[in-house]
Amino acid sequence: MYDAWSEFKTISKHRMVHHYLPKLEISLRALNQDMIWQKELQLMNSIGGIVLHITEHVMRNTTRLLQPDAVFTKGIENSFPDLNMTQDQLIHHLTEVFTAFEKAINTVDINDMYSIYHLVEHTGYHLGQIVDRAQRMTGVQFQFVQNGIHESALKQGIEREYNDKEAE
Repeated sequence: MYDAWSEFKTISKHRMVHHYLPKLEISLRALNQDMIWQKELQLMNSIGGIVLHITEHVMRNTTRLLQPDAVFTKGIENSFPDLNMTQDQLIHHLTEVFTAFEKAINTVDINDMYSIYHLVEHTGYHLGQIVDRAQRMTGVQFQFVQNGIHESALKQGIEREYNDKEAE
């Protein structure tokens, strides 16, 4: 039976975890430590700072999924910290945060489509910044589509999940 909420939740989860996370990791792996924390201009954020901004946004939304009444007293719109984490530490943190989001969205009924839509859109925006900067800094073209990270593969993963649920 078609359930728009369930489909929206599944698409959002797959886009975040199976589409955006691999692109973020590939982009970070292409960079050395200095590149991750480099600010191309004084007023720009480092790639590492943008990643930490994304993870904070995902963590807050994960908390809201699990605790709908959670309130955060301070916004994060200007939070792009430069913590000088190693590449491995940053990727590990990113993976943990996205895994926690996946677990949360799998276990709760969402009733706030707006927040999830905003999270996916916001993450996609910053992912584009990171990919663009990483490719420019390294001269490497990631060719995500040619390497299997594209809309058709995303849709197949979503359809597999639906088929598995129907088989249960």
